[in-house]
Amino acid sequence: MGNEKKFILGQYFTKPQIVNRLVELLLSYKDYKHGIKILEPSFGTGNFIEALKTKGFTSISGCEIDPQLTANSSDFFDLSLGEKFDLVIGNPPFTKYNVKESYYHAEKYVGRKVSPQEYLTTTLIKRGRTQVENAFVLKSIKHVKDQESSIGFVLPISFFIKGKNTEIKEEIVRNFSTVIVYQNDKKWFDEQIPCCFTIFTNIKQFEGKAILLYENEENVEEILDIQSLLNEELIPRSFLFKKQTVREGTPLSNYLVETPIRFKKSFTENNVSGSNILERNSIPAGKNVPDYCLAVVRVGNGSVGKAGLINIKEDVLNDMLYVFAFKEEYQNNKQVKEKICSLVNQNIEYIRNITFRVGSKSIKKRDILDLMVKF
Repeated sequence: MGNEKKFILGQYFTKPQIVNRLVELLLSYKDYKHGIKILEPSFGTGNFIEALKTKGFTSISGCEIDPQLTANSSDFFDLSLGEKFDLVIGNPPFTKYNVKESYYHAEKYVGRKVSPQEYLTTTLIKRGRTQVENAFVLKSIKHVKDQESSIGFVLPISFFIKGKNTEIKEEIVRNFSTVIVYQNDKKWFDEQIPCCFTIFTNIKQFEGKAILLYENEENVEEILDIQSLLNEELIPRSFLFKKQTVREGTPLSNYLVETPIRFKKSFTENNVSGSNILERNSIPAGKNVPDYCLAVVRVGNGSVGKAGLINIKEDVLNDMLYVFAFKEEYQNNKQVKEKICSLVNQNIEYIRNITFRVGSKSIKKRDILDLMVKF
């Protein structure tokens, strides 16, 4: 079954040395008595349980759905909500976006031991499915014992993309006054998946605060209002990079139209793709200048952020590109169009440093429109 099982069950096992660091981080923010009641809701190979035992914790229980990993398999979503814990910690499964079986489907649990309506939001019930990691967060909130309880989860960094998972984030803010989001520069799994460790808790010293931590050669910390969880992109690496990198000039939104533009797409024709977009950095002599738009590669570790000028009437593109029309006052300006294309390509490294959102680097249209450039 191999990768198919891994993707369906969302199995990305956290390396033991990373787990040890995450447990140390958790304990550095709050004191926990060794006898507290702890749940690991998807314990996998048991790395979190082992790390907690090493630290002296004695009352640890867990769920694991895969019978190949445990003799007593159980589904966390069947665990009675009457079971309360001082700490819920671990690495819940991650949804793989193009594998529908990896999502949490509410209908699967209708008539089971615990109704999805007891922990999912009304909107998610109506929608029918959600990312499995989101369902883990929502149900775990129902398992915390009291105001002293905490949740510590490894989550895909895409959880914190601005505008995503708003309902889940609202539930977090309603139930906890402190959120800590931690990243480092190490590889957490065998797979290259950008992720973070997030602690939902209540700490008097940090009441109403969101703390971002990024750890590499030096540790960087940023303390924000907890409401920023709802209206900012709290990815520590990119957030702190943007704050530390002073940008001057004019945003590209002064030159580009913000509304989407339609373009010809195909995956079979001889199309413009990430691999050849840099070949199109000027407007050929004799061509109609108003027909040229800016195309930027939106995804891919090697190509993301590359820009080229495409003929909206003639060129066929693949789906890896964003296309921006120029504002009316620049439609006939060949020099401005070519200069904007050149400036985007000069800033590829900056763009790549703010795009740690998914497994392969991914930019949003806003990243391009907000890019500051100097003529």
